[in-house]
Amino acid sequence: MYWLEVSVTVDGEAAEAIAEVLRPFTVGDGVVMEQKGDASALDPLALEPEVAVKIYLPEEQDLPEVRAKIEESLYHLGRLYPIPEPQFRRLEDEDWATAWRKHYHPFRVGRRIWIHPSWLEPTESEPGDTVISVDPGMAFGTGLHPSTQMCLQMLEDLVLPGTRVLDVGTGSGILSTAAAKLGAERVLAHDTDRLAVLAAAENVQRNGVDGRVMLFQGELRAIHRSDWDLVVVNILAPVIIQLLSTECLADYCGQNGRLVLSGIIEEQESEVLSALAAASFIVNDRKAIRDWVCLTAGKEKSAAPIGTG
Repeated sequence: MYWLEVSVTVDGEAAEAIAEVLRPFTVGDGVVMEQKGDASALDPLALEPEVAVKIYLPEEQDLPEVRAKIEESLYHLGRLYPIPEPQFRRLEDEDWATAWRKHYHPFRVGRRIWIHPSWLEPTESEPGDTVISVDPGMAFGTGLHPSTQMCLQMLEDLVLPGTRVLDVGTGSGILSTAAAKLGAERVLAHDTDRLAVLAAAENVQRNGVDGRVMLFQGELRAIHRSDWDLVVVNILAPVIIQLLSTECLADYCGQNGRLVLSGIIEEQESEVLSALAAASFIVNDRKAIRDWVCLTAGKEKSAAPIGTG
């Protein structure tokens, strides 16, 4: 008996989308995402260039119609974003129902955040690191996308003891978990997707921060509190613009609060800046990885330290 390895190598921008396309073909949700580069490097860009997304099929599933269906699924995704053809390779007999996990490696984001799968001990982390356990078999975000990594870097700089954080569209809950582990006093995370909220709840509990992170399924308008120190939104530019213009996103920040906005393609940045200006917010910081941008904005150019309100 052999196992068929199906692999697609892309940049981090497309890796999670490809993982979701390949997931229905896997054994036990075994999607492997191998990020290229030095996992121990402190440079936040060290792991950015390429990610190999892999799945493993048992011999009885290695059929022409299955290969064709995989290729067809990736072809449709490739019409939205350039994707190379999948590579197929036979491997020696092995229990890939669980053995695929050994191919998933922890990786560093920013200066002191380590992201690792739930079945591994963070042996490569250093004293003072913030270690976040996220199961790569789960959907809604594992920290590989540039927009998520830039948000995590922003949180490193902005979260202080006592900080209150609102996570809009939480997905996997990775940003809420990071905020709590970095010292946030209270985090409220919401998403309109029920499965995302369930995934976030599992990650929050696994990381032992469920006492400081509150989750709920619903719309932003259902939140009445408007004095958050940080409001984090990692979605897409058109959604961010809509939230700023029609959902009064900026009003959720306290007097010295900041917005952290990510998921913005560089060519859409000017539209986001216009929406921020209309809300009387000014950009305080900007990060960019290739054509993805993350912005931090406040009501004044030099806001007071957060977490002091």
